[in-house]
Amino acid sequence: MKNSTALKGILFFLGLFLFIFGSLRLIDHVTSFANLGSTLSEDVGLLNEARGTGGVMLGFGLLIFLGAFKKKLAFTSTLAAILLFFSFAIGRLMGLILDGHPGEGLMVGMMTEFGFGFIALIILM
Repeated sequence: MKNSTALKGILFFLGLFLFIFGSLRLIDHVTSFANLGSTLSEDVGLLNEARGTGGVMLGFGLLIFLGAFKKKLAFTSTLAAILLFFSFAIGRLMGLILDGHPGEGLMVGMMTEFGFGFIALIILM
């Protein structure tokens, strides 16, 4: 893995993407889910889980983003991107298989996560 301009650009974009969407989910999780075509219930535990996911996305986004600027973090940031994006995508795929079709917004999310995971995997090689 070379510390190239392409690597920096990809880590910058993936990190910023996660940071922004994680922040939105952390701050206004109800609207964030509504934009995906899902409605959160009044269950406080479920609402808490939604915010927790936002926090994870924000934290990983920051780590991946920093990898674009700190050479020592580039490898770790790339591995984090691979792990996070494929984990979300595989989880959504399992949900699709076991629970049924979640709606168009979440399907687009799953495809995007697989795509970003493969991009991160390719730059690792």
